[in-house]
Amino acid sequence: MIRIHITIPEELDERIRLYGKENNLILSHCVRELVNKGLDNVSINKKFDQTNSMIDKMFSRQLYIRDLIEQFYTDMEIEKHLNPKNNKALQSFKSERYKDKYND
Repeated sequence: MIRIHITIPEELDERIRLYGKENNLILSHCVRELVNKGLDNVSINKKFDQTNSMIDKMFSRQLYIRDLIEQFYTDMEIEKHLNPKNNKALQSFKSERYKDKYND
């Protein structure tokens, strides 16, 4: 092991010492544990951000697909309504398709 010297604010020192006292750790073990946990959290946060980004893309695509389906049913002109909200066939489709899965 190597020895290093660092300077930290008093408030942080108090928090570290309190953490050590609560977990029955001496100061050096306490600092090691907190640094390891902090470094682990950095990698976890990166994975979390990637997952959130993927979920956002999936949600965006789901909305796009829903809009395409609405437009498709409207363009079929089953009834002569150009507004998707006024198309009974589309509303019937939506009520069957989305009644338990989505809130529109």
